[in-house]
Amino acid sequence: MSANQTDATDAAVSGMLPRLGAWSRQTYGAGAVVESVRSLGGHSAVTIGFDVRVEGRIVQRLVLKAPPVGVNRKNNFDVLRQVPILRLLQQQGIPAPRAVHWSEDERHFGSPYLMMSRLEGASLPDLFGPQSGLGVADAAGLFAEPVRALARLHAIDARSGLAGWNAVRLPPAEIDHWVQVLRKSSNADWIALGLDVRDRLHRTTPDDVPIGIVHGDFYSNNWVFDGRRLSGIVDWEGASIGPSLLDLGWVAMMYDKASWGPIRRRTMDWHPGPDFFVSLYRSLSPLDLSRIGWYRALAGYRLACITTYYYERHRTGKVDNPAWEVLGESVPFMLHRAMDLLA
Repeated sequence: MSANQTDATDAAVSGMLPRLGAWSRQTYGAGAVVESVRSLGGHSAVTIGFDVRVEGRIVQRLVLKAPPVGVNRKNNFDVLRQVPILRLLQQQGIPAPRAVHWSEDERHFGSPYLMMSRLEGASLPDLFGPQSGLGVADAAGLFAEPVRALARLHAIDARSGLAGWNAVRLPPAEIDHWVQVLRKSSNADWIALGLDVRDRLHRTTPDDVPIGIVHGDFYSNNWVFDGRRLSGIVDWEGASIGPSLLDLGWVAMMYDKASWGPIRRRTMDWHPGPDFFVSLYRSLSPLDLSRIGWYRALAGYRLACITTYYYERHRTGKVDNPAWEVLGESVPFMLHRAMDLLA
């Protein structure tokens, strides 16, 4: 985290302290005290962890999610859209935070808010940072449980379990959704290559695409481990109902050296590669993986489009996150790898 990021984060947390205190006293009684308040990061929402102590005893460990000030509260910025999916995940036994409190009442935090249970443990070192993989032993053994959870997630009947929650995004819409993001880049070569990948994805879309819950950012930054036990999967802001195998393609892409530039490749020797994730998932799910290369290509195209937008904002000073340098360097690698997988 840069100095600018740290200053902004400290200011956001400090500004939220009085509001958290008032909310906790209203919710848990006049004697409630807020402790251990800290930012937990996140791109699409204010995310703050804290404890509530009453009469000397911690009664809740919570995470506050609220949209940033001044943003249009839709899609990833609509924190309340997570409530139905988090409740369904709890019912289905998928390890994830619980939705504990939520409200559209803006008097507390200046926006709608969601309070989730805070999972025990921590995520691994940032996959895009210089400490990636530090202290991780037997990554394949550690990563097996998230893949098992993913297979169970994809077995949920999303259309009935989340009826009316979100419009189903079929493959053509999923592919075209990212074009408007891609076009925000100032790099004409990236745009041209991205559009070529888009066209090839359309031409080669599988005839039978399983539709289900898509987490949308399924990789180790969003897995919380308590020791070697998977405590839960976090970051459901971008979840949707769509081509569920996109999640498997995404995790395979994240750990595929051919999808990444030189900076990231220097820290990619500690984890298994795509074949591990695909092989294990195949042993757990009845879904047909004969076209998994298409989903891996879709994942690379999707992340490349997202990166072009955030990299542009990073380079122009609108956001400050060194991870976008790593991701930005990798955009052409992601897109060329996608073309290879579709060939």
